[in-house]
Amino acid sequence: MTISMHIRDLDEPTHQELVRRADAAGVSLRAYVVEVLRRHTGLPTVEDWLDEVRRDPPLPAEGPDSVTLVEEGRRDSDVA
Repeated sequence: MTISMHIRDLDEPTHQELVRRADAAGVSLRAYVVEVLRRHTGLPTVEDWLDEVRRDPPLPAEGPDSVTLVEEGRRDSDVA
């Protein structure tokens, strides 16, 4: 089942950018907006994502810190 939707009070700069992006993608404005909405609704909300992250166990604290890893990576790339 499909639903028709009308968007009111969309500002001109946003409309023009949507038109530009649809043109660049080689699709109609309608097809572009539908795809943008599909992609957006396929992503978790920030709240859902945070809930998922909070359920993950914490990473172990042992091992080198990020500064040490970056320094080692830079040294390794200088040698190569």
